[in-house]
Amino acid sequence: MLLLGLAGVFYLNAALFRHHPIVLVQGKPLDADVLAQLHHLKTQLHTGAADEMQALYPEGFVFLNALYSLAWSEVGAAVPQGTTVHREAITESRWAVREIASNQARSVFDSELPLPYGAFYNGWLGYALGKHLQTLPPEDRRTPEAALFQRTCAQIAQAVADSLSPYPESYSGAVWPADATVCLAALALHDRLYSPLYQTTIQSWIRRVSLRTDSLGFIPHEAAPRTGQVRAAARGSSQSLILSLLMDIDPKFGQQYFTRYLYYFADQRLGLPGIREYPKGSAGTGDIDSGPVIWDIGGAASVVGRRTAQQYGNAELAVGLRNSIEAFGMAGTTNAKRSYLFGKLPIADAFIAWSNTSALHKPLEADTNWRWRFQLLSLAGSCVLLGLLRVLWRKPQNAR
Repeated sequence: MLLLGLAGVFYLNAALFRHHPIVLVQGKPLDADVLAQLHHLKTQLHTGAADEMQALYPEGFVFLNALYSLAWSEVGAAVPQGTTVHREAITESRWAVREIASNQARSVFDSELPLPYGAFYNGWLGYALGKHLQTLPPEDRRTPEAALFQRTCAQIAQAVADSLSPYPESYSGAVWPADATVCLAALALHDRLYSPLYQTTIQSWIRRVSLRTDSLGFIPHEAAPRTGQVRAAARGSSQSLILSLLMDIDPKFGQQYFTRYLYYFADQRLGLPGIREYPKGSAGTGDIDSGPVIWDIGGAASVVGRRTAQQYGNAELAVGLRNSIEAFGMAGTTNAKRSYLFGKLPIADAFIAWSNTSALHKPLEADTNWRWRFQLLSLAGSCVLLGLLRVLWRKPQNAR
């Protein structure tokens, strides 16, 4: 057991130094790990992984397809058009958005809501469609997906305008502001792809949201229907996602918000960075939104926080979270397919892939040794283990 402990310490320290390999696509660099992750997920999704995730999570089918589509769209936007990788990216992102648009995907949502099928469904459908369309040349953006995107955005904008609350319901009587943020990100994408129809809606939404923050000034985790008042204060899992989407909606507003997020949610354990599920000064347990919460650090908060830190240019946090996920996520590549947690949870692989695509357009590397505290603790722990091994090794000799 002691030898296994030493091996574990060595593995973790080695993983914290890992740099993602690069593959060239017509001379343009692409993160080879991201491509390997997506090839693993491609096999999983085309053999029923979304149905398996639906059995585990209330929105698992839509969420897995959305993250998969978004990650491929980011790859498609990062490589030259007409390349094999670009064609694959378009094909896979289109396949996934069609899955989201299917009757099967809609069947778990309520068609009678003011925003039919709710904010979660429309938000992720619209956002994935918008990112997919961004990968296409302007002359190719007259597709069935484009028509669906414009209809979805029109429905979202109408629902937001008609509501006293800035947050349309995801289910009857259930409101999660992060879902509304995905909806607004879809509107922002629309205005970059087509005529800017929704700028007034977006700016009005930001003003309304600013009047309904929690006691720390954050968009809440859960809000009351109809009024949008705080029902549950901010949590790391939703804040990491909201901030990532604010970069699409209003980067200036997002940057101000990110500074507050760093103060209340960014933390360290054993010298390694993590994102808290509950803000400093409070604590709680994990649930379906957060994933595992260990020592106050949230699984989903940290994985999506890696994307958020990258988008807002915080290199030390972005790289620290990336490499910590590599170490503790038990990452491995086999036959050019890369997975985490032994490939047993596709939704986790999809979140990590989507988060890692944030570096495709804005590569960052920390210019300091952010690992040094963990290295010192590792050295101390290794010395203790070696000392115990020496004692155990010498005991039989003394007995003779």
